[in-house]
Amino acid sequence: MRNVKRLYKIALRHWPFLAFGFVFMVGYSLFSAVSITFVKPVLDFIFVREPGSMSNITDLKSFWHGVGVCMDSLPSWSQLFVGEDVFTPFLEALKGLLLSTEPFLLLMIVGSFAVTAILVKNLFFYGDKICFGKLKYLTIKDVRDKMFDSYMRQSLLFFSKNKVGDSMVRMVNDVDIISVLYITSLMEIIRNSLIVLSFLILALSMNAKLFLISIVVLPLFPLLIGMIGKKIKKYSQKIQAKFSDLFSHVEESLANVWIVKAFCKEAEERRKFSDINSTHLRYELKALMYSTINTPLSEVNSILTIVIILLLGGASVLAGTSDFTFGDFMVFLAAVASMLHPMKVISKCYAELKKANVSLDRVSKILDLETGVIEKKDASTVKDFEEKIEFRNLSFAYSEGGEKVLKEINLEVLKGETVAFVGASGSGKTTLVNLLPRFYDYSQGEILIDGVCSREFTLRSLRSLFGIVTQNSILFSDTIFNNIAYGHRGVADEKAVVNAAKTAFADEFIEKLPNGYQQVLTSKGANLSGGQKQRICIARAVVSDPPILIFDEATSALDTIAEKNVQTAIDRVTADRTVFVIAHRLSTVISADKIVVMDSGEIVGIGKHDNLLKNCPQYQNLYNLQLNK
Repeated sequence: MRNVKRLYKIALRHWPFLAFGFVFMVGYSLFSAVSITFVKPVLDFIFVREPGSMSNITDLKSFWHGVGVCMDSLPSWSQLFVGEDVFTPFLEALKGLLLSTEPFLLLMIVGSFAVTAILVKNLFFYGDKICFGKLKYLTIKDVRDKMFDSYMRQSLLFFSKNKVGDSMVRMVNDVDIISVLYITSLMEIIRNSLIVLSFLILALSMNAKLFLISIVVLPLFPLLIGMIGKKIKKYSQKIQAKFSDLFSHVEESLANVWIVKAFCKEAEERRKFSDINSTHLRYELKALMYSTINTPLSEVNSILTIVIILLLGGASVLAGTSDFTFGDFMVFLAAVASMLHPMKVISKCYAELKKANVSLDRVSKILDLETGVIEKKDASTVKDFEEKIEFRNLSFAYSEGGEKVLKEINLEVLKGETVAFVGASGSGKTTLVNLLPRFYDYSQGEILIDGVCSREFTLRSLRSLFGIVTQNSILFSDTIFNNIAYGHRGVADEKAVVNAAKTAFADEFIEKLPNGYQQVLTSKGANLSGGQKQRICIARAVVSDPPILIFDEATSALDTIAEKNVQTAIDRVTADRTVFVIAHRLSTVISADKIVVMDSGEIVGIGKHDNLLKNCPQYQNLYNLQLNK
């Protein structure tokens, strides 16, 4: 219920559409009932007339005068609560007017009123649909905005544990389901309930006894619908879970298709996809079986109701034992028949709401996520880096109570130093550096920037101190200019972008491209070489002139020539900056001011190359392995 309340709270932000939608909905419901009442005058006063009735009214003016006389017979407000027969004088006067009107004239008048009622009814219908349609789409937008905001607030730890495909399914498919079912279907339930109520009042006013007798079979129907709804919810949960698996498999297979082809795993991937798809189909068919049974149940219920009315009401009309005329009977029959389709729609929407519960739970799980990295309410803004960064007794585990991947790290880095982190894979190099801009939050200890704990700063100002280049060249399908400008904390002008490209040694190939800086990159920058992509990433890292740079194995995936070009770019941009380098090749960090050797989450050596080569066994081992000694 809490999740439902939150959804409608979001929808109520657009309350004018809701308010006007209800006005149109009520109007539509009322005119739906009014439109069938024209059957009675057609049958009782035009085609079937009482013997001896005279047609004294032969023109429209006389008819309207008669209408005025009838209106004078209406009870006052004070008379409405006096007794049951206060409308009898008006009804008798109206009956007399209709019997006195020439049949063809009355037929034209009734036809005109019927057309007008239908037009007004459909105008209300149009307004109803437009208002609630806008409400639905605005709510979809708001929910997706909130979900995307929630994803953007998560730490890297969240994305390392959750599949991208599942996130996309939640944002696209699940939001569509809850918006269609919890807004559209709910409005359908309300709209059709009002229609049922309108026809119910009309039927009761025509013959309450016959109506109450005719609905003896109806209580069975809701019981069956409730049982079916539970089954639909059960299979909807399985469908959405399997749909996420399906989407995730497609996303992973297509993103890594070159690996699939390199190892000839096309058949295996097809088999995995087919298995997931088949299971998804099986659940869909089960849900279809239960949801589709609503229609035949409703049809059976409808025909039983109509048959009961025909037998009981028809017997009364044929016997002539009551004032229940043929016109009354047809209006009554039309009213009850008109209730059956809305009731069918209500039962269908109820079943769909059960299905929507699953998607609402999945969406709400994302909206309820707490960010893994929490910013203090009174966090201050750090404007620059002046002296040193200190890691003090720092420990970190990826989950609470889990194994520590960093243990008691103590390290001091002075402004302007180049510090290289080396060690075997899994030793904690990247994790340690990722704690600097708080991509993760450390478990114990602290990181001090100029003597102040990094948790005291706003995330935006803290991360503005850093320019980051990763091993994988991550580029967007946009122009080169926009890819470089993306790294600017504000709005990067042309001069800043060009200067960053020159500093990163990227201008020499950018200017040779057909469209220069406006060249649009294909997916993942596939129309550039590895070295070119990496130099654009370096330009992006320095375009805002950050005081600290982080290079996470920035050259490890490049060939010798590309590595040389990128290393030239790195040498240019690191001048007069504090630099953290995660190195794969020791040859690239020999000249570093400080080399930190890591092993199993601990620092086992700190110093310059020559010193470590003499005194640190782990560094000696790495050096000998790379030189094949």
